[in-house]
Amino acid sequence: MHSMAYYLKHHFDPDFDYTRLAPQKMDDGSVDHYELNYVQNVTTGQLLAEFEVLDDELRKNINSRFVFEEKKFPAGRGTGFRESEPNRLYAARDGFVLYEEGLICVRKTLNVRHDVDFSTGNIDFVSDLNVFGTVGTGFSLSARTIDVGGHIQGAHVKARENLSCRSGVKGEGQALLEAGGDIRLAFCEYATLTAKGNVLIKNSLLHSRVFAGKRLAVGDRLIGCDVCAHNYVYVGEQLGGGMGADLTITLGYDPQLLFKSALIDQRISELWEQLHYAEAQVAKGGFPAKEYEPRLITTRKDLQETRERKAKLWQTISRTERLGECKILVPGVVKPGVEISIGNAYLKVDDYYEDVVFFYEDREVRVAPSQTMK
Repeated sequence: MHSMAYYLKHHFDPDFDYTRLAPQKMDDGSVDHYELNYVQNVTTGQLLAEFEVLDDELRKNINSRFVFEEKKFPAGRGTGFRESEPNRLYAARDGFVLYEEGLICVRKTLNVRHDVDFSTGNIDFVSDLNVFGTVGTGFSLSARTIDVGGHIQGAHVKARENLSCRSGVKGEGQALLEAGGDIRLAFCEYATLTAKGNVLIKNSLLHSRVFAGKRLAVGDRLIGCDVCAHNYVYVGEQLGGGMGADLTITLGYDPQLLFKSALIDQRISELWEQLHYAEAQVAKGGFPAKEYEPRLITTRKDLQETRERKAKLWQTISRTERLGECKILVPGVVKPGVEISIGNAYLKVDDYYEDVVFFYEDREVRVAPSQTMK
């Protein structure tokens, strides 16, 4: 009597090895060295493997390693069954799937024990990511939470929840860090930060753009930045200073919306340039005019629509106004040249202060000794 055999069909690559990655081939035959598909993502409830009855047709095309005499799943941690489907193995959590000591496991935390560079490529992960090394310029990370041990260089790092970097950010003017929760950094220079929660910088924050959904706190110096926070900024040692290193702080509005507004402004200035160029071509008459007349019409229309989008966005922004709660607290020194806006009230600091608080009162930005506000 020929006993029944079963084949374990995988819905992931059982031989996947992150130490031997190949660059992704693009549709046009070129190769993207930044995309190496470093990790096999799975989400809760995703089918990982299933048993099929082995027939002669199936035998020809399969790997004999996955032929079993009985239906016994190599089920490890993070996997599970549905009672109604005993022949199928599912992911019981978000994470990455792998074989570990002969068992199919789903791990929640991805540890990258070295730098993010051309050996890893970009990393896009569904759950929690720890990077022990540096995140190199030009690379991108995205995950639920991200913790980086080394520096972040000119990279794009996006966490759906919290993002932290213990060594700090040397952004080279290219870094963009985004978080759905808080951003915590040792220090930061030449980067753009946008968080729905708080932005907390242990040491100094220099030459960066910051959009903090709630509060910004800087332990040391805040110099040469554009800062938008909803209602509170704290700077321990020094606010402003340095020749030509302008510093602006905007409080009272939803900074995520101000970030959107900044992107729209960028688009408007691009459209203006295109418009001027098209007008110059049309003015030449003849062939250039023929070619550029239709473009001129569409660019004008684009510009009009983009401006309308901005006007609409600002109606929304002004509804997020919370001016009475807004404060900038500086136990250290404040240097001249700092520009502060709270709602539509504006103050350019033209004196040296120490241990003060700036706040909104009677449509003005006022300054007082911090003791008075405690």
